[in-house]
Amino acid sequence: ASSGGGPCEPGTQDGCYSGGRDTLNRGACRGGVRTCDEDGNGYGPCVGEVVPASERCDTAEDEDCDGVINQGCTYARCAEVPRGLPSGVVLLDLDGAGPEPEFPVYCDPTTDGGGWALVYNSVGSDAGATLPFWNIPYAERLATRGEPAISQNYYRGSLYFVGREYRDEIEDIAGTVKTVMRAAAGGIDSATMKLLRPEHVSGNADIYVSQFLSGWSSQDHDGDPDPGNCALQNQNVTQHYAQCWEYNLGADGDEPRDDGGWGPHLGTHLAERLGLASDDTRFTRVRRISRWTRW
Repeated sequence: ASSGGGPCEPGTQDGCYSGGRDTLNRGACRGGVRTCDEDGNGYGPCVGEVVPASERCDTAEDEDCDGVINQGCTYARCAEVPRGLPSGVVLLDLDGAGPEPEFPVYCDPTTDGGGWALVYNSVGSDAGATLPFWNIPYAERLATRGEPAISQNYYRGSLYFVGREYRDEIEDIAGTVKTVMRAAAGGIDSATMKLLRPEHVSGNADIYVSQFLSGWSSQDHDGDPDPGNCALQNQNVTQHYAQCWEYNLGADGDEPRDDGGWGPHLGTHLAERLGLASDDTRFTRVRRISRWTRW
């Protein structure tokens, strides 16, 4: 049978595409070929074309050819994001058909097997925006602050409920990125913010003790083992502390402690041990400190 198109030279071929013009060669969509029938009455069907279809969500293809891969797809965890996709924001739905709403999370599908969700991210700021970001009151300890992006300050405390593996990552002032500590936990005590059944897996033990194992403080909650409140001593920066820190998401360990509001700092003695660059002060600026989790 002929699909028409009027008289044509038998056997000749012509490019064809029945999807919308703005979807051709976008995502998975491709044109096909139609062939003139043996009587020259018209062209046959378009063979080989791929037209827009519903997103499958389990591939790294843009099946509906709208320029956005897996738009509208939801996942139970970052480990379900299809291989081949770059790091980026996806929607997580932790309870499936349950009443809890879906929410956006920044996922890393490649590092160390992938499946990592961003818990917090502190990014150095010449404009001084980072230090005040980390003044998070106790009442907001499990809330969300900022937008999920590796280039922005971000915090999503509720991920401590589901996280089981953790990875702390630091980018130094020269741009070198290293995983500095790996740990595991069985959830979190929502009252104290102490991790349940914490375990040091690998990496720097001092960071594990100070920034994962010991305690948690904000300007209005003293939950660290130091005689004072580590958050109050460090420009009201909310985070896990021991006595008090090896890295800080917002404060400097040198005076003045605010350091112009820059944000993330690491003890230079640790930077040298970890092979990270420093700024020749006792507590060096770093570009970024990130905590990731997976489950």
